[in-house]
Amino acid sequence: MDYPRGLIRYTTENELEGKPSKLLRPRTFGYGAALLLMMGAIVFTIATRIPGQMDALRDRGALYSFNGQGRIENSYTLKIANMTEVPQTFVLSVQGLEDIQILTQTSITVLSGENRSLPTVVDVPPESISQSNNEIFFRAQSEADETLMLETESRFVGPTR
Repeated sequence: MDYPRGLIRYTTENELEGKPSKLLRPRTFGYGAALLLMMGAIVFTIATRIPGQMDALRDRGALYSFNGQGRIENSYTLKIANMTEVPQTFVLSVQGLEDIQILTQTSITVLSGENRSLPTVVDVPPESISQSNNEIFFRAQSEADETLMLETESRFVGPTR
């Protein structure tokens, strides 16, 4: 088509007018700094990503109840989210009061990307309770990955002494 060479190109107005053009301008450094900041934020987010999450929701219907063995029971719903690429089987435990135990299922398999809810009942002997509102901790340890342990805090409610 016989168009002049360089008709379509990346250039500045100064260069078109024959004036010298600077490649390193404050705006160039600003764009570079913004790009580095965004890349750093993405790398930080990926590096500190949590592979799972667990929440314990106390059932609000009843404060507490006594079971057939004279122990105090509280009901919870455990919600476990698996954010890893493979299915995980978690073993559940509870700590915080002496002789506290889970009466229901203590193992749960959660598929990759899945959220599972598990109704859970916890009991404790009355002599282990010193106040009406006690702090307890639910833990879910992965069977396949020793480094994957989820923990959440909840409250165990019992009678006042």
